[in-house]
Amino acid sequence: MQPLETGSSAILIELREHVPFSVAAVAIGLIVAGAICVLGFGREAAEAVAEHEHEHVPDPARLFFHLFHPAHMLFSAAATTAMFYRYEKKTAKAIVIGMIGAIGVCGISDIIMPHASLLLLGTPTPLHICVWEHPSLVLPFAVAGVFVGVAAAESVVRSTLISHSLHVLVSTMASIFYMVGPLGIIAWIDDLGKVFVFVVLAVMVPCCVSDIVFPLLLSKRGRDKYHQEPCPH
Repeated sequence: MQPLETGSSAILIELREHVPFSVAAVAIGLIVAGAICVLGFGREAAEAVAEHEHEHVPDPARLFFHLFHPAHMLFSAAATTAMFYRYEKKTAKAIVIGMIGAIGVCGISDIIMPHASLLLLGTPTPLHICVWEHPSLVLPFAVAGVFVGVAAAESVVRSTLISHSLHVLVSTMASIFYMVGPLGIIAWIDDLGKVFVFVVLAVMVPCCVSDIVFPLLLSKRGRDKYHQEPCPH
């Protein structure tokens, strides 16, 4: 029987190997988000939303958040479920683990950590929890992601790598757009360095825990496999 510490060391190696990609994904996400804000929204619309001059003007940053957050749910559920199901063919358990990993960790990554970052930046804002306020917006994506993860673990080579890569990218965009609205649709670029650090933490820690640590902690066979073949997933 392999000791837990050995398997844990392999998992730590895996997490370390994800650091460069996570940082690069955040940098690319910031560039894309900046381009969307400057070129897509327009300064006049941004100022109108920021100053609440017209109540009927929707917050474009919130609209984009509501695009990327459900997509994050889908890819998170797929990655977590596929990682567990690859090692243990227990469908019911895989579904529960995938749903918990998606709903819980996506909420931490896209909402809780960006919300805390806004507080640290001196921009308090009401907490917006999508799964509570808009369950029909996010839950279908989480359910679909779980079944995609089960199917992909059986049929797609290196499926966890694909789903994790997409997971990190959409998580980056969701976290950024949660922060963009309160900071100002264009004004947030003035705090780009701080936003970069906060988003790296918001993406790296929860997403890697959800995709790698969480499912493997619940799978003894998975931890042993990581010890034998500690290759990226």
